[in-house]
Amino acid sequence: MNVRATIAATTTAALIPFAAGAQDFDSPIALAGDWLPDDPHQIDYTKLPRVVAEHAILSDVRDRAGTWVHQHAYLAHHDGRYWAMWSDGPGGPIPDITPERHRNVVPHHDLAGTRNSFATSEDGLHWSQPADLTGPPRIEGYGWIARGLWERDGELLALASHFDAPGYAGLGLSLEAFRWDGAQWVAHGTVLDDSMNNFPPKRLPSGEWMMTRRDHLRQVSVMIGGTKAFDDWRIHPLAAYDGEGRPEEPYWYTLPDDKTIVGLIRDNGGSKFLLRTFSQDNGKTWSKIHRTNFPDATSKFFVHRTSRGYYVMVSNSNPRRRDPLTFAISQDGLVFTKLFYLVGGRHVDYPHIIEHNGHLLVAFSGAKQTMEVMKVSLDELETLTMPESVAQAKPLAPVKVSPQQPPSDWIDLGDEGKTLYAAAELVVLEPGKPTSFGLATASGEERVSIGIDETGHLTARLYEEIVTGPKLEPGTRHSLLIRLHSHQKEPDELFIQLGAPGEIPDEPENWTLSNTKGSSAANLSRLVQPRDAADSAGFDKVRIAPTREGLVTKQGKLD
Repeated sequence: MNVRATIAATTTAALIPFAAGAQDFDSPIALAGDWLPDDPHQIDYTKLPRVVAEHAILSDVRDRAGTWVHQHAYLAHHDGRYWAMWSDGPGGPIPDITPERHRNVVPHHDLAGTRNSFATSEDGLHWSQPADLTGPPRIEGYGWIARGLWERDGELLALASHFDAPGYAGLGLSLEAFRWDGAQWVAHGTVLDDSMNNFPPKRLPSGEWMMTRRDHLRQVSVMIGGTKAFDDWRIHPLAAYDGEGRPEEPYWYTLPDDKTIVGLIRDNGGSKFLLRTFSQDNGKTWSKIHRTNFPDATSKFFVHRTSRGYYVMVSNSNPRRRDPLTFAISQDGLVFTKLFYLVGGRHVDYPHIIEHNGHLLVAFSGAKQTMEVMKVSLDELETLTMPESVAQAKPLAPVKVSPQQPPSDWIDLGDEGKTLYAAAELVVLEPGKPTSFGLATASGEERVSIGIDETGHLTARLYEEIVTGPKLEPGTRHSLLIRLHSHQKEPDELFIQLGAPGEIPDEPENWTLSNTKGSSAANLSRLVQPRDAADSAGFDKVRIAPTREGLVTKQGKLD
């Protein structure tokens, strides 16, 4: 058996104490077989056995020249029908791309105004016309990201994250539920604030529900609970997203011992391999994350344990592009020993699998402009065998490591004469209930903060000095303009101007509050979430830009 075992480098993560069991949790081997090249990045995907499947398209917007997007496919089988949901919203055409070429080129996505749609089917191949699920975003400038269908206590819930567009990272993120009442989808409530799950909850060996989660800073954790109420969850850390470790879109499943949980994770650090971690206490603690030898295009994937006991992973295993989608088969859930070609010849991604009546139904999107399904017989899948070799006849150039970076630094306070602007909305809390938000380094070290103290006074903290300003009346609403100016040898400058709610103040000659005492040479790249004592008050809609004009552009999207 040929395996490449030289890639057991670990990925920096937020590590929690973990008691190892009998398995070799440090092994990088997740793909193995006599057919596998020594370097899994040298697989010739045209040599893989082809999965026989029936195909159907639920919705297709490829004729809209990149101005519309379908993505984030999810499936369920409930009340005698198949259900599908997906993100459905505006796209941003790529400049200089012709409409014809745009059919296989992904537009800009995760934009403001994105909704979720759904459709149903009796056989998984003939679908109803797509219909609206979420309605429009609840705040102008926000969007909905489809997050899956959850069967709980006989009810079907659709999960969707409400996010401050573009992209999910940033304040305002929440995970919401919609309930099917037999005729339509109705708002069911907030599952958890500051959360975006990856797939809907599954049962743990303990009987509780668990799903993986990311917050507005991309930090990866798990949510455990959901038995007492749909919104009753405990959060346990899984990994940190920082300048070294970049875990993204995690997924978990249980091994045949019904005790050990595997966490597989996309690596935005650019290795083009999947990452892996383990838990033996129902997700409360996790082993150190290790890089596996399973190739990956840096894309979303899904693992399903079939009713027949073996595991099927659908993923973009080609490290060079999201083409094709492949099936990997494993008997033990640790090592996948077969790799099959499902669909390709074009950009395909973000799959999901369910099983019903001896078949797998796989949903995915094409260039983020179609919503499609493929129906696969388990009997036929089990007849496929691997050839002697699937290696490239002539080795390809090594895959270029190109990390998907966290947000770049907004400002280096060690530079001379650099300026950064911020804006926010504020509802003043009652006395004794302070609130603030901050600007921090990539590692989370806060260097600048704006707040209201316990006495109701406006404060401006610039490392490590704090200046106190006017007292604000509880319940009053304000808009804030913040300007930060850096110096090398002199103290930095932090200015705050208050204005009418909903309108970014102009830059004045005399600011409401100024701090010219503090100094820091740090690079700022993170927004520290407002620390509010009440959901309905405090700081909101915080945004960052290099110029005041840039804030005005974002204001138009947000309000």
